[in-house]
Amino acid sequence: MVLKLKKNKRFAVQLVEEAILISVALVVLTLVMGGVESVLNKVSQMTSSLWETISKSIEDLFGFLWKW
Repeated sequence: MVLKLKKNKRFAVQLVEEAILISVALVVLTLVMGGVESVLNKVSQMTSSLWETISKSIEDLFGFLWKW
């Protein structure tokens, strides 16, 4: 009987450890996904800014060709 109680107690401890591990993994995954979203937003803004700068430069250099 004592042996059976120890096995059940160990099993319960394993379940608690697994639950904590899953919780930590979900928190880390959420943080990573938030970081990725933030990076993608910054890259999108940078690309947009770069494209606008290139377009403005081309218009300044060769705008006379298509402005009558």
